[in-house]
Amino acid sequence: MNKLPEFAEEYSKAERIRFITLGLIAGAVLISASKLWLFPWIGAFAASAPCRTVFGLAGTTVLWYSLFAGLPLQGAVLVACTFGPRGYQILRDAQVPPLREKVFRPTRIKRGAQARLVGYLHVLAFAPFLALTVWGCVEAAALSKQGKLQPATCTTDPAIERTATSTQASVPP
Repeated sequence: MNKLPEFAEEYSKAERIRFITLGLIAGAVLISASKLWLFPWIGAFAASAPCRTVFGLAGTTVLWYSLFAGLPLQGAVLVACTFGPRGYQILRDAQVPPLREKVFRPTRIKRGAQARLVGYLHVLAFAPFLALTVWGCVEAAALSKQGKLQPATCTTDPAIERTATSTQASVPP
């Protein structure tokens, strides 16, 4: 019996160029939108978080839970949605890469225990993000409790706040 290695089907040169171009365009749009709108908005919210409430919750609490629990949870959802279906296909077809999946370079098809291991790793790739989310919830609760012990100085004009702190520092006790 002849046991020559099997290789997965490769993308054509035109498909590779189209795939890479669309990825670069989507990445550029995402990075530009983040730098222009998302990061400035998060910075402004973080600067005024002690003076805000969101749905009846303190702004600092929302900020801590968003950073320490929300981001890892979003990562878990993203990883589960991208790697989960491919892992299911690998387990279903019992081979890596799964049937009808093209590759960028010559790739041998793996079957058996190696394929099952890769499939399970793909299906369970979101688990570390969930563990980080649980840890983040604990840390956010501790930071929120710690933040409630400190009084917030809320003013509409940051210049007033700077003037008030500088005069307090210059007044002898």
